[in-house]
Amino acid sequence: MAKHVLPPLHPTDADFVNIRRQGGFYVDKTGLFRNLLETYPGATPNPPLTCRHQFLARPRRFGKTLLINTLEAWFQGLPPGHRTNPEGVTAPLDGLPDGWTAPPWLWDGLEVEDWHGVHGWHPVIRLDLSRLGRAGAAGPHTALQTYLWRVFGLWRRRTGHWTIPDPGTPPDMPPEVMLTNLIDSLTETYDRQPVVLVDEYDTPITDYLGTANADPTPAVDALREFFRVLKDDEGLLYGVFVTGITRFARHHLFSAANNFVDISDEPRYGALCGFTEEETDWYLAPYREALADMESRLEPRVIQVAWRNLYNGYRFSPLPSAPRVYNPFTLTNGVSRVLAEPDRRRQAADGIWPSAWSESGHPGLIARLAADTRQPLPEGGAVDTSAVGLWPLTRPDYATLMLETGYYTWHGGRDDRKAHRDFPNLEVAESWTRDILGLGVHAPSLHETLIPELRACLANGDVDGFARRLENFVFQFAHENLQNEASCRALLQTLFVLMGVYTQSEKSNLGGRADHVVQIDNRVYVFEVKYNRSANAALDQIRDRQYGREYLGAGRTVAAVGLAFHRDPKTGPDLQVAQTDLAKLLTRETDTGKFKPPRGW
Repeated sequence: MAKHVLPPLHPTDADFVNIRRQGGFYVDKTGLFRNLLETYPGATPNPPLTCRHQFLARPRRFGKTLLINTLEAWFQGLPPGHRTNPEGVTAPLDGLPDGWTAPPWLWDGLEVEDWHGVHGWHPVIRLDLSRLGRAGAAGPHTALQTYLWRVFGLWRRRTGHWTIPDPGTPPDMPPEVMLTNLIDSLTETYDRQPVVLVDEYDTPITDYLGTANADPTPAVDALREFFRVLKDDEGLLYGVFVTGITRFARHHLFSAANNFVDISDEPRYGALCGFTEEETDWYLAPYREALADMESRLEPRVIQVAWRNLYNGYRFSPLPSAPRVYNPFTLTNGVSRVLAEPDRRRQAADGIWPSAWSESGHPGLIARLAADTRQPLPEGGAVDTSAVGLWPLTRPDYATLMLETGYYTWHGGRDDRKAHRDFPNLEVAESWTRDILGLGVHAPSLHETLIPELRACLANGDVDGFARRLENFVFQFAHENLQNEASCRALLQTLFVLMGVYTQSEKSNLGGRADHVVQIDNRVYVFEVKYNRSANAALDQIRDRQYGREYLGAGRTVAAVGLAFHRDPKTGPDLQVAQTDLAKLLTRETDTGKFKPPRGW
């Protein structure tokens, strides 16, 4: 390893200044700042932004905090005595106060190296609302007061000619008034328009969802008035940037601040957070080479394919022109662990890479909604992209939350295929099965026994054996969630992804969409799923709509499989299956083999 001196990957460090000072791994996203921070032409100095209020939603650990930190350094540089710049090195910056610095090493070698400084210096009010969390007995009003008072204290320490009263307990005034006073004081002190950066804006709301007797109304009321200040700034603010996980909460909190521009699904910002295939190929090439030198079975090309299957696949817009990106946290976390541990390198050579999605993308609200409100598991599949995301806070749309938290991502949208939602990659599908379905205690048997057995059954043409194991599997978790065909299709899609077989959900032909088409070795299975209906009804649909006809005549064994999930309050859940040769079925030779597996409990 001595010949590979690699920048540290620091998957948990989102401090832009520290990363740049220490020479850490950094994928340059600053080229997108030319659009994000576009100014009116001809206005100098200190030109105004063309878009002053912007909002971005991304799943957890996708680099939102790093983006906020980068913007903070962009606008205000470093405060007096900053630990990373004790020598006080600085480049010229219009409006830079005495003692503050704008060290050139922050931007050296980046795409905007020659563009930094065009906006001049601005004080930044940085607000991380994840520090509020659930307000508890004190209430959201008091929690917001206390947090803002800490921000006051930060600015009080940064300057000697400050107009705010001495430290002490927070003044007895509404949080929105405190924020207004802070904006006014910074403007008066520095004669510059402040910038406001808000990270994790929705945490005080989402922490309430799916909990017993939760009432987010007080938090909503407090935050709505708070955000109104950012709208009604009357030109006092240079710019406002807000990030969070969910978009649905924005409709409730920003109703008083409706001038925010939501850039979340604009294709041009699709790679603002996350790594593209090209970026991964370029920036991580030295790490692949190092791994190949340390473990002969880890060839760079094989490594890239494994990363793509496990960590890639996120698309944050229904528009197909949006790029697909890797989850930056789970990717760098996995690479770091494999570089550091010989046992993990051997596992990676066997195709098993670390998975950290549960650490990054498993917000409690998804698990609570699945467990507490007994909502049906959501369907992947097609969706009306024009639907308004204004959902009740106490019972938000589950499928929308799956999309916003990163369990689903966008697929399709080209040709005649409607944009639809599905798992982005193997890591997320596996995590969803293990964590959300409550199978954490069964994870070893799931991977050591069930998944290999299900795959072997299909490889050998043993549909009956597949059905028996599937029924026993369904019985293990909270089957209250399986309440419709969409839920059952989502469950099957997850299992097929985990099995590593080629699968298409809602495979389209002229007759409509088959639920699942699975290819394994020389066999093709066309699955149709029913809920509280007969398995033969599923076969009838395959026959009537001619699903899978395109797979006939290529020397492959093609089977039609009807799966019928039943849930009886008295007898419990069970699964029925009917199967037949697809060619016979489509020519209306309807002798169907039928199998009713015995109850496994």
